[in-house]
Amino acid sequence: MGQHQSKDELVFQKVSYSDVEAIKSLHHDGAGLEWVDKEGRTPLILACTKPELCDAAKTLLELGSNVNAYRSGCNAGTPLHHAAKRGLDDTVKLLLSHDANPLVLNDDFQTPLDIARAKGYTNVVRAIENHICLFSGWMREFYGPSILELFAPQLLSRKVWVVIVPTGSQYHTKSFKLELVVYASLQDAQPRTVMPLWKANLEESKTCQTDASVMIVDKSTRRRRAITRTSISHARSCVRVDRQARLKLAAANKGDMKQLNWFCEACKGITQTMHPPMFLQTSQTTASVPLSAHDAMTEIPMQSPIPENLENKEDGGSRECAICVDASSEAVCVPCGHVAGCISCLKEIKNKKLGCPVCRANIDQVIKLYHV
Repeated sequence: MGQHQSKDELVFQKVSYSDVEAIKSLHHDGAGLEWVDKEGRTPLILACTKPELCDAAKTLLELGSNVNAYRSGCNAGTPLHHAAKRGLDDTVKLLLSHDANPLVLNDDFQTPLDIARAKGYTNVVRAIENHICLFSGWMREFYGPSILELFAPQLLSRKVWVVIVPTGSQYHTKSFKLELVVYASLQDAQPRTVMPLWKANLEESKTCQTDASVMIVDKSTRRRRAITRTSISHARSCVRVDRQARLKLAAANKGDMKQLNWFCEACKGITQTMHPPMFLQTSQTTASVPLSAHDAMTEIPMQSPIPENLENKEDGGSRECAICVDASSEAVCVPCGHVAGCISCLKEIKNKKLGCPVCRANIDQVIKLYHV
């Protein structure tokens, strides 16, 4: 028994020298591959801590080493966590090709992707995202005041790199949730925007439009803002936050409905690949965005009750302000008479002399409407 244990330990030692032939020989003689040192490292975990040990890692994987062996403790985790932490993109790709699970959380509740982003390892971030994403590609993001989008949307769009990826969970039996991640460029390791899709609404524009787009709105953020909105100054700050809590995206090339449909399908958890990664084959993704009604601009999650403001649309009830997408549309522009937004937004537009958001006529007065 003692001899068998010493052979297992010897495998660990040979890994530190990347002695591939010795590792194969010891394993042929009955040595195990999962010996754990006093720091909790297996031979494979050790091999994933240095770039010069990549060949040893490949040998261990080919011999059947546990690719998801877990090491407890601070800054620990699976072999993939260790490789990602050190920016070893070749080792990361090797582990992923042998079905390493990239969604496992370490004791600090971080996935390997989280670690790579925090460390700034762009190559590792791209490698993991390319392996697990349901969508990736360049898109156009519309930004700035909503009112300006009506008149010059081409002046308020920028190219961004967009991916949709599943997130890690400490509950391995539950289905995966999806995140929409936006980067300013492919050279960035840290995203500019991360939006949890299970907390979001997906609003698709009509397919007959020449330049269709989609709006993704974080529902939870909007609920919090609605509760805390108590003054005009606070409402203005809410408008700024709202632009961070909603995204309007279009295909990279105008009219490319194929890419836009691919993006929308991915938001709903539908993968386009014939052979998805093993961890996606054994689990389901959670799609919280609506699964149909492509020709409607406003969509409602199937599990949610219909909001009152949508139920009352047909009978003249209050609608959502198109500018801040927060308060109800409760004010009218004088003299044109358009009900174009909430009282706070329209007063701000009047003060800046921007004109009615609907017809661009001068606004002499803003009057609040009361529904009975």
